[in-house]
Amino acid sequence: MFASRVRLSTARGTRQQAQALVELAIILPILALLFLAIVQFAFIFAAQIGVTNAVREAARVAAISPTKTDAQAVTNAPDVYNRLINPSNGLLKQNVFAFSAGNIVTTGVADTQVCYRDGPAAAAGEFVVFVKVEAGYRHPMIVPVLGNILDGIDGVSDGGLRIASAEEMRVENEILLTAPAPAVLECYNP
Repeated sequence: MFASRVRLSTARGTRQQAQALVELAIILPILALLFLAIVQFAFIFAAQIGVTNAVREAARVAAISPTKTDAQAVTNAPDVYNRLINPSNGLLKQNVFAFSAGNIVTTGVADTQVCYRDGPAAAAGEFVVFVKVEAGYRHPMIVPVLGNILDGIDGVSDGGLRIASAEEMRVENEILLTAPAPAVLECYNP
């Protein structure tokens, strides 16, 4: 009688191990996908922070460069743009992990550009110049299943998720008593 109990408990233990193995085989792909999704979103979040920091730094560079006329805007905008996107030491390269110059968005949704405009200051009859820097970056997907899901969310199916940032600052000129003539309105996007 004791031997039959031992055989019964051994058989029961084997069945429980087999059941646990089947349950693990069912749940393991789901857990792996969840883990990879967390890693993918961490990379996207880090890239978004990097793009935001790069755009803010580029806008600050533009804001400290005197820009009172269209001629100065035409000169300063390409300099700021190149400082932002330079593939060897640009601000995007410095701030975005695993940066690739081929992923900079230059046309369409979330394009990269530097724009100057004039506007009224706080006091009546005074004018100031503003600079707006925008950057778009197509972040590649490392998880194919998530890539297929997220690729169309940004409105463009291009194998990545487009992230963008924009920053506008007042250029640190002295206050202008007349509107810049012609009005400063120059956008640079080659």
